[in-house]
Amino acid sequence: MISFIIPLHNEAAALSANFQKIRKAADSLGLDYEIILAEDGSTDNTRQIAGKLASAKIRLLASEKKLGRGLALNNAIKAAKGDIVVYMDADLATDLKHLKELIREVENGADISTGSRLAPGSKVHSRSFLREFFSRGYNLMLRALFRTSIHDHQCGFKAFRKSKILHLLNEVEDKHWFWDSELLIRAQKNGLKVTEIPVEWTDSKGSSVRLSTDIPAMGLSALLLRLRL
Repeated sequence: MISFIIPLHNEAAALSANFQKIRKAADSLGLDYEIILAEDGSTDNTRQIAGKLASAKIRLLASEKKLGRGLALNNAIKAAKGDIVVYMDADLATDLKHLKELIREVENGADISTGSRLAPGSKVHSRSFLREFFSRGYNLMLRALFRTSIHDHQCGFKAFRKSKILHLLNEVEDKHWFWDSELLIRAQKNGLKVTEIPVEWTDSKGSSVRLSTDIPAMGLSALLLRLRL
């Protein structure tokens, strides 16, 4: 079984617009699957929309208060029934045509497979100069600090072999945006096999990543992690 996780915080519009696309992509794989809607303390009607979607194959994990994106993902991965776990952002910034390839990487031996907007062959649309500049600078900093081989630590399109990463989930300390980066860094430090696939990605104008606060916070989290490791 494959478990698909969709992290949700105030994503009512994106969930309404994109859920059927996600389900169609999952159906097209021809595999047994579940979809976990990991709702994280939304203040709009995301939880109500997600609740109406719940069925035998679709589970809602809701939180009364905001846990943080990373902790919500942690909890959802632990609750997943599948040994292969995939997560994607509700805005579907990453084209779902890459889903089969992402999963195939794990089926072929990767412990973690991640989409990359910076690997050769990737295509990025509608991204502002500032976001591109900060993204490249941030990833270069991580490669230098931690000697990782990863080009893009933050793409919201990843697949995991659940049994191989469960122990790492208890080590990851960040509860929000740096969660992705910390998990990949710790995975490589622990000898896990991490692969990247180039993806086609379109920037969402409603992105909840704020350049003025979230990027500096992620940079500080990286420096603190380097001191601890």
